[in-house]
Amino acid sequence: MCLWTIQAQDPDTLSSSNDTSTEQIESSIRVLSQEILDDQGPTESRESRAILYEKLGQYEKAITDYTFLVEEHSDEEILWYRLGYCQYKIGNYSEALKSLNHATALNPQYLPAYHIKIQALLHLNKVDQALKVSDSTLMIGETAMNYFLQGQVNERMNARQKAEWAYAKATRIDKGFIDAYIAASNLAVEMNKAEEALAAADGALAINPDSEEALLARSRGFAMLKHFDDAIDDISYVIKLNPENAMAYYWRGTYYQGDNKPQDAIKDFDRSLTLNPDYWQALAGKAECSAKIGDKKSALADYEKLLANAHLYSEKETITQLANRQIFELNRETHAPQLILTGPMPENFSIQLPENQKTIILKGIVIDESPIGSFTINGKKVSLTKAGNEFHFETEVATDTTQYLNIAVADVYDNTDKLTYRLVRNEISAPEIALYTPKATDSGVVTVIAGSNTLYIEGKITDDSAIASITIDGKPVDFDQDTSNPVFSSIIDIGNKDAFEIKVTDLYGNTTERTFFFDKIDSATANQTDTGEVTQKPAVENASH
Repeated sequence: MCLWTIQAQDPDTLSSSNDTSTEQIESSIRVLSQEILDDQGPTESRESRAILYEKLGQYEKAITDYTFLVEEHSDEEILWYRLGYCQYKIGNYSEALKSLNHATALNPQYLPAYHIKIQALLHLNKVDQALKVSDSTLMIGETAMNYFLQGQVNERMNARQKAEWAYAKATRIDKGFIDAYIAASNLAVEMNKAEEALAAADGALAINPDSEEALLARSRGFAMLKHFDDAIDDISYVIKLNPENAMAYYWRGTYYQGDNKPQDAIKDFDRSLTLNPDYWQALAGKAECSAKIGDKKSALADYEKLLANAHLYSEKETITQLANRQIFELNRETHAPQLILTGPMPENFSIQLPENQKTIILKGIVIDESPIGSFTINGKKVSLTKAGNEFHFETEVATDTTQYLNIAVADVYDNTDKLTYRLVRNEISAPEIALYTPKATDSGVVTVIAGSNTLYIEGKITDDSAIASITIDGKPVDFDQDTSNPVFSSIIDIGNKDAFEIKVTDLYGNTTERTFFFDKIDSATANQTDTGEVTQKPAVENASH
C-alpha cells in the first residue's frame, strides 16, 4: 500500500498545504470517485480522496473512506490516526479515542496520535487521563508540542504556575511556536500579570504581525493596565482583518466600557450580537452599559432575555446568577413597607385586653412596592398572603408572657418598618345592675298596673371600670359617662310586653344582660295599703322623661 500522500502532510496543515483551489480539489475528487467506482475501490484512489475531503473540511466523507481503509489495512497506524483525527474534528471524541488507541497500540512512539488523544480527553472532561497521556509523551520526547499540551492540561486543572512553566518551556524549545506564546499571554491575563501577557503576545506578533489571536491577547494585556487606547487600536486591527469576528467586537465593547464610553460599547455589543446572536457575554455587556446610562427599560429587557435563555448555555448557573442579581438591583426601591393593624384597633400605640386573656388575634395589612423579605411578631416569623399590591396577615399571638407586641417587616431590599404596641391589661368583672324603680325581686320580677303603656325606670350601675353603654330593649339610655358607677333613668313602652331587658357594657367589653319580667295587677290591688308596696302609681303614665 502506498501511504506517501498521508505521511507527507501534518493533519493540522492539510487545509493550507498548497494553493490548490476548491474547484480543483472538487474536480480531483470527481476523478478519484470515478476511479474507485471503475476499479471497485483501489486503495490509492480512496486514500487520496480521503485526504482531499479533509482539505475541504468534509470530515464525515473522509471518515467513510478511512473506515474502509482501516478495515482493509488494520495494521497501519497512520490510517487509524487519520480516522481518529477526523472523528475528533466533528466532535465524536469517544470514537476518536478508540481509533487513536489503535494507532498508539500499533506504534507506542506515535506522538501525533497522543496529541489528538489529549485534546479529545480534555473535551470529554477527563482531565486526569489527559494528564497521564501528556506525561507519557514527555517520556517519549521533550518536544515543544508535548510541553504545550502539558500546559493546556495543567491550565484545565487550575495548576496555573505549572502551565506557565510548560508554555515557557515550549517557546524556548521552538521560538517560532506561536500557539504557545498566545496561550502564555492568555494565561498571564488570567493570572493578572499584565506585563507578562504583553511580552508573550509580542513574541507571537513577532512571528505573525497579523495574528488575530495574538492581537486579541495583547489588547487584553493593555486593558489590564487601563491603556484602553492601545487595547482599542489592537482589537480594531483585528476587526479590520476580519470584520465578521464577533468576539473582537465584544472585546472592543468591553474596552470602551472600561474607558467610560458606554454608548460606543453598546454599538460594539450590538454588532457582536448581530454576528452571533448566541453570544451571551455581549448581551450581558450591553445590558450593563444600558443600566449605566440610565436606560433601565433596555437593561431589564436584556437581562430578562439572558435569564430566559440561560438553559441553552454550559455557563447557565453563572448566567442565571448574574441576570437575577442585576434584575434585582435594577428593581431596587427605597420606600419602607407600610404596616397597618386592622384588628384589634390600637389607640396611642396601646392595645386593650382582659387581664386573663392569654392570646390575641392580630390582623393587618402590609403595603409595599417590592416583595416582602421577612415579617415577624415578637421575633417569630408570620406568613403573609398576597392580594394585589397588598400583603395580608392574621395570626394568633401569645400574650401571657409579654407586655409588648413588636411587629417588624422588611422587604427584599431591606427597607424596614417597625411598630411596638403596649398591652394594657383590663379588669374582667361584669357590671352590676341595681334597679331602684320599680323594685324587682331577686328573680327579676317587677309589679306593674295592668293596662299601663309606659313605665318609669331608674337604677344604678356598679363597676370597676367606666361604663361604655346602657341600653333598655336595645335602645340607648342617657347617663353621665364621666361618672363612676352612674345612675340612669328612662321611660319605656310596656304595652303588649311581658318583660324588658337592660344591657350594660363597660369600657373593656365586659357585659351584663338582665331581663325583668312583669307581674301585672289591677289598680284596686295596687292602691291597697296593707301590703305597704305599690309598684306603680297611675300618675306615672303621664310622666315624661
